[in-house]
Amino acid sequence: MWGYLKFEFKQFFTNKKNLAIYFLLAFAAIFYAIKIAPAYDPIEKVDREEIEARYLTRQEFIDGMEGRDLRDVHPMTVEAFYMFSDVNPLDKKRLETLDAGDLKNYAQVTSDWYFLTNYMTYYNEHISYNARYYVKDREMADAKGFYNSLEQYVRYGAYADADYELSINQFEQRTALQTVERLLIGPLPVILIICTLLLAIDIVTKDRLHPSVLKGFPIADWKRLLVKMFVAFIGSIALFIPLFIGFIIIGMQAGFGHFQLPSPVFTTTVQWQQNGSFDMMTLGTFFAQSVSLLLLWFIVVIGVVLLCSVLFRQEMVNLAIGLLLIFGEKFYLSRGVGYFWDIEHYPTSYIQIGKIVSKYQNFYLASDPLNYLLGIQLLAIVAGIVLILTLVISLNKRFKLIK
Repeated sequence: MWGYLKFEFKQFFTNKKNLAIYFLLAFAAIFYAIKIAPAYDPIEKVDREEIEARYLTRQEFIDGMEGRDLRDVHPMTVEAFYMFSDVNPLDKKRLETLDAGDLKNYAQVTSDWYFLTNYMTYYNEHISYNARYYVKDREMADAKGFYNSLEQYVRYGAYADADYELSINQFEQRTALQTVERLLIGPLPVILIICTLLLAIDIVTKDRLHPSVLKGFPIADWKRLLVKMFVAFIGSIALFIPLFIGFIIIGMQAGFGHFQLPSPVFTTTVQWQQNGSFDMMTLGTFFAQSVSLLLLWFIVVIGVVLLCSVLFRQEMVNLAIGLLLIFGEKFYLSRGVGYFWDIEHYPTSYIQIGKIVSKYQNFYLASDPLNYLLGIQLLAIVAGIVLILTLVISLNKRFKLIK
């Protein structure tokens, strides 16, 4: 058994296709760290010039309105006067705290600013969120502006209560750990799961190349499959090694951050004025939940590849079914679909791991039951069923691995 395990490890980590995947992932991580990460330009950022320009423009309007009889002024102009009079003192304090380098007080005032401006914008059709939301995605602009404003409200509130040193890079989520957080909420999980599929796709079918060597290992097929699953799983975990190179580079540029940084979790839009629609977890908790979901996805994908390899013995079938599993949510994914379908019962709904953990998908899909714990349970059940089916089928002589 030990000899066969060493044989499979050697085969896996000397496979040219697998080495190419690790190399390309390392290249992508380094390129991202050197070129893309430093150019990250968040919509919600600390921009003193923007704050000052907004403050001065509004203050000029307020000064021009002073002394006038508001009964002779258009109602919308009066409304703007009162709104600007509420917001401008906060912008003034933001400028003062930035100039003084008092980031803790800046965080508190900015938290209040996001709450107030979001409240005004959400309930006033004549006001819009940051124009860049409408450039990126006009259809979801108001929804994303609402979501991100409230997220910033609770995030800055957490910074204001922090007992650690603050920095602008933390506010703009540029540190290495926060960059990983953004990537996990973005495309990184799908990329890693696709890499796992490609690593495992030939782990059974390659045995056709050297059947005589494998016959020298007197091991039952179900044991061979368990060894292959273990090797593929370790190989999938090794995908984090190339990413670590990029992590180090980003950390040297913008700081590494730490696991106590805040990571907001969406709750509900009911009475959002009172609770901010968000709970708070630490970055460490976010990573723990994200990695556990990701590792379960590795197991599910590897198990599906093994099952398909036993049944069909064709790498293209493995690839097709694996991709169907990974991108299956695309067939039903749309804004608010959770109102109509019980999508929380579909394992494919949990492929966007960071959005599940942060509960952005609850907001986007309007599905309250969609959460990390249910995802863990569903994926564990799927993994167990696939593994049992694979082992049972492998006992049938018709599906013998080496004939």
